[in-house]
Amino acid sequence: MSLPRFANLFAFLFFLGFLVFAGDLRAQEVQSVRNSIEFSPQVSLAVFTADHKLRGTAYGGELIYHMNTVASHRPWMRMLNLNSLDLVFNYKNMSDIVMVSDPRPNRFGDSYALIAALNFSLLKTKGSELLLTPGFGLGYLGETWFTNENILVGSHINFSSRIALKLSTQIGPSTKLLAGVDVLHFSNAGIRVPNKGMNVSSVSLGIAQSLGVKKVVNDTASWRKPAEYKMHSVDVGVNIGRRGVYRSKDGLYKTGLYAGYNYRLDAVLGLSAGLDAVYYHTIYDPLKNDQTYQSKASSFDRWRVGVAIGPDLWLGRLGLMTKYGYYLHYHSLTNIKTYWTTGLKYQVAEGLAVQAKMYLHQSEADFVGFGLMVTR
Repeated sequence: MSLPRFANLFAFLFFLGFLVFAGDLRAQEVQSVRNSIEFSPQVSLAVFTADHKLRGTAYGGELIYHMNTVASHRPWMRMLNLNSLDLVFNYKNMSDIVMVSDPRPNRFGDSYALIAALNFSLLKTKGSELLLTPGFGLGYLGETWFTNENILVGSHINFSSRIALKLSTQIGPSTKLLAGVDVLHFSNAGIRVPNKGMNVSSVSLGIAQSLGVKKVVNDTASWRKPAEYKMHSVDVGVNIGRRGVYRSKDGLYKTGLYAGYNYRLDAVLGLSAGLDAVYYHTIYDPLKNDQTYQSKASSFDRWRVGVAIGPDLWLGRLGLMTKYGYYLHYHSLTNIKTYWTTGLKYQVAEGLAVQAKMYLHQSEADFVGFGLMVTR
């Protein structure tokens, strides 16, 4: 897993330093809000990965549906100055992209991604606005190791993360011109290996057109009421996932356990620390290297255990978490001492959440696990 990929996985935390907390927004001054649709053609600045040099240009574009949240009464949207919730469809033609070490044509095929994103206002003047839009979703890559020996990609279906910085300028009553730069990333979190992934940085120039008008009720009471949350709580979670066997469609399963303490600073930001334990259903065997090797995640023991700490970002019922940890026990093939985790948890009921959690060593994905978390 490359360093740019690692940064993209933390896109939701990256934007925290740029957010403008709106403590005195007045809903009664907003007469109407409009959803809008945007089309932005793109051309790549670079297509890159950590271990292999690529050359060529990718062409494509994005079709984006912006669901306006300016008049929303949800506390976290107002605290984070959220402009819209975005649904992004991204397409890239990569027929011109080749590996320097293996310049055969059509190595990668076209890419498609469907991404859910948050659109924040960083700076606003009378006619222009600077926007930051991190997002996460699913993507499809046309070629893999199993179709044409593409050594960077092991699966057609991948996770896709994107972060964009755009300047929006009003050019008509319901029309905006947008110019921006973004980075799009594809990887499958180690579900199938090889998993070097791909990163595409692009520039864009597009247009957004407002759609129907939604009337706003001039009521500030609901958003002035503080959001309810527990200042202190304890989490206990379990998840299961698998890491792919290199150049094979087989997989090696692991179970993750977690117990930790949460401290909420406010309705949006929290801090948590806890104990991570991972159980290996298959450990590393030097006599079966091809079947059991897991790169930096290779373990001679069934269990590895560590302690980790990091911030949580709460968007209503959805929590985004990331932690940096140190191993108390890990009989590692490569003498790894530290790790990262990042993920999502969504509260489906009082005290119960579903979760997706990724484990990483340095900048390399180990596996992603899916499971449940209980909070008390």
